[in-house]
Amino acid sequence: MKTYHCGSLVPGCDWHTRHEDEAEIIRRAAEHMRETHGETTIRETMVEAIRSRITKAEAE
Repeated sequence: MKTYHCGSLVPGCDWHTRHEDEAEIIRRAAEHMRETHGETTIRETMVEAIRSRITKAEAE
């Protein structure tokens, strides 16, 4: 399982997601960036920034 915390890219944002598939995490994160942070275009640099902040989820 992998996880992404938006606050690692957008300070103060508490949104996070987790999934086995990195591509699904990126899709969810891009959707969140559009809906919550008003990003109209998700550039490759933003995708890379998201990808670089995906980590292995801690066991629950």
